[in-house]
Amino acid sequence: MHSSTYFYSIVVSILLSFLLYSCDEDNFEPELFGSISGVVLDAETSTPIEGASITTGPPTHAIVTNANGMFSIDDIPTDNYTITAKKVGYKNGSVTISVKEDETTNATILLEEEVEGNSKPNTPSDPSPKNLSTDQPTTLNLSWSASDPDENDSLVYDIYLFESNDLIPVASAENLSDTTKLVENLKYSTAYFWQVVVRDQENEEANGELWRFNTKSFPDNRIVYSANIEGNFEIYSANLIDTDSVKLTNRPYRDWSPRLSPNLDKIAFSSDEQVQTHIYTMNRDGSDVRKVTNLPVAGYHNYGMGFSWSPDGGRLLYANYEKLYSIRSDGSDLNQITTAPAGRHFRECEWAPQYNKITALAVGANIYDNEIILMDSDGNNQTELVANLPGIVESPSFSIDGREIIFTHDVSGYESADGRQLDAHVFIIHVDSTEAVDISVNKPDGTNDLYPRFSSDGTQILFVHTSNIPNSNKEIWRMDRDGNNRERIIKTGTTPDWK
Repeated sequence: MHSSTYFYSIVVSILLSFLLYSCDEDNFEPELFGSISGVVLDAETSTPIEGASITTGPPTHAIVTNANGMFSIDDIPTDNYTITAKKVGYKNGSVTISVKEDETTNATILLEEEVEGNSKPNTPSDPSPKNLSTDQPTTLNLSWSASDPDENDSLVYDIYLFESNDLIPVASAENLSDTTKLVENLKYSTAYFWQVVVRDQENEEANGELWRFNTKSFPDNRIVYSANIEGNFEIYSANLIDTDSVKLTNRPYRDWSPRLSPNLDKIAFSSDEQVQTHIYTMNRDGSDVRKVTNLPVAGYHNYGMGFSWSPDGGRLLYANYEKLYSIRSDGSDLNQITTAPAGRHFRECEWAPQYNKITALAVGANIYDNEIILMDSDGNNQTELVANLPGIVESPSFSIDGREIIFTHDVSGYESADGRQLDAHVFIIHVDSTEAVDISVNKPDGTNDLYPRFSSDGTQILFVHTSNIPNSNKEIWRMDRDGNNRERIIKTGTTPDWK
C-alpha cells in the first residue's frame, strides 16, 4: 500500500547511503569490509519467507534465505547497496543500506503477495541525467522511462530528490502522470541522489535504482548587480549572457550596490538588515555573509551607495554623512580619511586602482546640488573636478589606470526635489582636465544612462539604461568607451559592477 510509511522508509534508506559520499572520490582509499545480516518477511503476516533469492546492487553475492527467512553476507566491501529479494508469488522487495567498516548492517525486507491477474510495473530505467553524470546545470529536467507488462495499465510516479547528507528532500512529487520533473535552484558543486517509484492502478509498485548526479562548479561571473525581481532587492552575479545570472542573496532585507573586490574573492554590498544601512561582505557564491561597519553608510540622499574597495582588497572606503572613512574588510581599524566641504555630505566614493587617488561625490541637502571631488588617498589636496552643474551629477568611478573618471549628468538641467532625471548621459573626464566627453550621444530620447562602470579591460562601459518615467524597469547595458555598440545584457538590474 502506498503510504507515508513507505516514504519514510525510502528517506531513511536513501539517507543512509548519503553519508558515505563525504570523501573526495578522486583520492585513493584502501578497500574496507563489513557485513550484512538480513531477514525476509511476509509483509502482512510477518512470517519468514524461505527460499527467497537475494541479490545486491552493485552486484556482489546471490544467495537464498534459510528456513527462518534469514540471510547473511560477510566480507562485503564498504559501499551503498540496494538489496533485492525475489520469491515466486510475491512482489519483489528491496531496501537501500550502507555497509561500514567492521560493522554488521541489519536489513529487513518485506514482500507483498502478488495480486492474481496483475503484474507489477517494470523497474524505472534510462534516467536523464545518466547515473553518475557530472557538470549538470542547477536547473534541469529529471526524466526516466517506465513500462508495465500489462499493456492497458496506467502508471503514476513518485519522485524524490535529495542533496547529499540531507534528511529532507529538496524536491519531491507524487502521483505524476508524466515521466519528467523540472527541478530548479540546485546548489553548485553538489552531489544529488534521486529515485523514482512507479505504481499501477492496483497499487503494485516498483522502486527505481538510486541514481546520482553532480552539479557544475560555480561560474566565474565577473558582473555583480542588484535587482528587485521578487518584491525585494537581492544581489546577483552574471556573465555577459543573461541566462548565466546567479542569485547570491535570499534575505528579507534590501541588499544592493554590490562591489567585487580587486582580488575577486569577496563581494561587498549594502543592506538595511539593521534598519540603518551597513556594509556587508560575502564570498562570491553568496556564502559567509558578514557585517563590516558599525557606523552606517548614511548622508544626504545616500541609500547605501557610498563605498568601494581599496586597491589591494584589504579595506573599504565609505561615507558617513560629511566624513569619509576607511575600514578593514573584517570590520576593524576604522580610520577617518577626510571631511566634506561645508554644507555637503559624501556619497559615492572610489579608490583609484592606481595613481593613489580617491574620488567622491559631494552632495547638498538638495539632491541636485553636487560636485565631484578628487583627492589624495589620505584625504589631502581636495580639488573640484566637476562643478555643481544644472541637473544631477553622480556616480563617479575610476578607469583601470586611475587617469580617467566616468560619471553621469542630467544634461536637461532639470532639478526636482524627488531626484527625477530626464536625460542623464555618461561622461568621461581626465583627472587633469576640465573637459568631459559625452559618450551617451547614441542614447534614445526619453531615457537615462546611470551608474556607469569601466569594464575590467577598460574598453567598454557597463551602465544602467532606463526610461525617465519614475519607477520604470532598469536594464543593464554595455557599450564601447566611445559610445558605440550599445547592447542590453541583463533585462532587469541596477547598481552593477564589473571586474
